[in-house]
Amino acid sequence: MIYLNPHTARQVCAQAVKRRGVSTEHAKWFANALVDTSLMGVDTHGLRLLPLYLRELDEGRSHAIPNIHVQRRNGNVMVLDADQALGTVAGMYAAKLAVQEARSSGIAAVGVGNSNHFGAASVYGLEIANSGMIGIVTTSAAARMAPFKGKQPMFGTNPICFTAPADEQPFVLDMATSQISYSQVKHYRKLGLSLPLGWALDKDGNDTAEPDEVVSLSPLGGYKGQGLAMMVQVLSCLLTGMPLDHQLDHLDTGSFSKGRQIGHFMIALDISAFTDLRSFQSSLAGLMETIRSTPAQAGERINVAGDPQAQTRRNRLIAGIPASEEEASVLMAEARLCGLEVTSVLMNTAEVTV
Repeated sequence: MIYLNPHTARQVCAQAVKRRGVSTEHAKWFANALVDTSLMGVDTHGLRLLPLYLRELDEGRSHAIPNIHVQRRNGNVMVLDADQALGTVAGMYAAKLAVQEARSSGIAAVGVGNSNHFGAASVYGLEIANSGMIGIVTTSAAARMAPFKGKQPMFGTNPICFTAPADEQPFVLDMATSQISYSQVKHYRKLGLSLPLGWALDKDGNDTAEPDEVVSLSPLGGYKGQGLAMMVQVLSCLLTGMPLDHQLDHLDTGSFSKGRQIGHFMIALDISAFTDLRSFQSSLAGLMETIRSTPAQAGERINVAGDPQAQTRRNRLIAGIPASEEEASVLMAEARLCGLEVTSVLMNTAEVTV
């Protein structure tokens, strides 16, 4: 296994998009989104997507210098036109705007239209939480999941992210509304493994354990997952005027010369408008620790939302980010084009500067 240096990976990602015309500030947002996501262990939405995002810039799906602007506003409720920005740029712009507006009003809601794939929703939820606020983030996605008792994909994995600040470590819930992601199906197929029943469906809508037979994913918790997925569509698609999940091309298919018209939705809620922020953070930290310390099954431990990702981040800051040869070669090629030392992409555990 190859391990990548997180510090150098940030430099390479930022320089790669700057070479394509992206501003210094937006390049920083982009690089942080990819590297921080990989550090959390969400590899499907991190550095692995670099070549695809670069292709979006090269072929016109994403605009390097987008005209992101407020299309509609009513007080602290706004709808942004992202102008085919990189999804990571549109997402961070919206999160920062939501925080800014919530500072004066206590709460702000921002819808985003004409965007692209923005990676992990928790990136934007954490931006809000690290500003001392509660964050709620949703996004549309191309259809992978069938309705409960259905057999045709009609919903994306439609994530819901809820974040809140606490002493030491924030509460970070970032969950798909499907039983699994399609990336997991691909992973099982690559390894020649069978899927647990209940995860995915064949062409007739029946449970299947064979990755090659998968046509759609199962909703999380049956009809409950379907309901949550529809809620995400209402917020991310209907409020922003964007296409529904089943009307979208998938991330790696369709034309790369036009934007995908992805919709996002974010809420920032200023805790200090309700209660003392420090007291809230302390109380939430206490709640999290209380849950962790309750009796667990033999050989098991109890985590709260964000625990596995925080531990993975600590580990990877020391050991580096695991990557395939293909993923490492992409980063090394970009490093060469950016004038950076190619070998600096690889992790040197004797010196970690992140």
